[in-house]
Amino acid sequence: MIKILQIGEGNFLRAFAEHFIQEANEKGIYDGKVAVCQPRKNTKVINALKNQECKYNILLKGRLNGEVINEVKPISCVEKCIDTVGEYDELKRIFCLDSLEIVISNTTEAGISFVDSDKMSESPDVSFPAKVTALLYERFKKGKGGLVFLPVELIENNGDELKKCIIKYAKLWNLENGFIDYIENECSFCNTLVDRIVTGKAEYKNDECAVACEPYSSWIIEADEKAQKDIPFCSLDMGANFVKSVLPYRERKVKILNGVHTMSVLAGYNAGFKIVRDMVNDETFKAYIDRGLNEEILKTIDLDENELKTFANSVLERFNNPFIDHKLLDISLNSVAKFKARCLCSLLDYYNKFEKVPSVLSFAFAALINFYENFENKDYPVNDVESVLDFFRNKHGDLVFDVLANVDFWGEDLTKIDGLYEKVKGYFDSIKALGINKAMEKLLNE
Repeated sequence: MIKILQIGEGNFLRAFAEHFIQEANEKGIYDGKVAVCQPRKNTKVINALKNQECKYNILLKGRLNGEVINEVKPISCVEKCIDTVGEYDELKRIFCLDSLEIVISNTTEAGISFVDSDKMSESPDVSFPAKVTALLYERFKKGKGGLVFLPVELIENNGDELKKCIIKYAKLWNLENGFIDYIENECSFCNTLVDRIVTGKAEYKNDECAVACEPYSSWIIEADEKAQKDIPFCSLDMGANFVKSVLPYRERKVKILNGVHTMSVLAGYNAGFKIVRDMVNDETFKAYIDRGLNEEILKTIDLDENELKTFANSVLERFNNPFIDHKLLDISLNSVAKFKARCLCSLLDYYNKFEKVPSVLSFAFAALINFYENFENKDYPVNDVESVLDFFRNKHGDLVFDVLANVDFWGEDLTKIDGLYEKVKGYFDSIKALGINKAMEKLLNE
């Protein structure tokens, strides 16, 4: 019986959502099948799945709770694959099934957007939210119950944003007020935050749809009571949890998972490392990351201390995945914007909370400036937007001061933060004089 419609056939959802659904079915806490359709016109994956009777395999490779995992998970919970464009009538039929309860989507960050030129009569050749509005209107007209929407697009408040778009289309298309009431009161739109590294298509026997990923998974779901009754995943021991708000968990992920990457990779590359695993196994970098995490970053997040430390430990375990060679230079792309989003927030929160400048995050700032300085004369590529590269290309004099004062980079003049310039300049000079390794050892002995 089809209970879930999945709009999105890509590697991530096949390695993530289907894993949860498969486990729930196998453990007897759910009895539901999935129909999958693609959000755009490309039918390559849909057709490949059809050729395999909608069955494929997930290859789980990595570390989890101290154990090395290397196993294959067969997926058989997908009952039907639908070409959204060529089989639109079938998609409408599935959307109006009495048994349908949940709609999961992953249409990229740009997928949840309102396009005022979309017309309902042109569906399915319209944007994702417009398609959903047209389909949901069909369901409403047939007198069917509301649905639970679980978008996993990586935008803040993804459920709220999807709901706003659908209501905008309902008003744009002059649909009756009863339909808007149906959206507001009978449907649930859950804000979510997902986390799993999916490395992509995998080679496995004759399976053209096999996908590889790490064993770690997290699905944070902000859901009302109605939605919680329909969503089975949170009773599994797989990292799915209902929460009052996803925002602190988003902050946790950005500051810890993404922040530690950005805090360490530029220094790591200039210290001679090429991949994350080798960097985190170095004793000096291990101590540097541990101090930055436990003494600075974690102290700025308003969540249970034990929960934060458990998450932080899982992040370090994931960085040490023996099956993934995660290149530091790949992570270094657009590091100025990444530092603002992932590390500066922790630095400023720490300063505001403790009225002093954090040392490790300041060192990371100095390492960023060192990485970008004279980038055209270095033996590695520095990839960033042209405005950032132009700034570093044309700067002379006190580079540290000018970087910190660049309001276009940071949204404010950071030289006005008492002690930050002196701290970053000291570490920058130390890196220039001693090299990254010796400068980091000096920092750790402070």
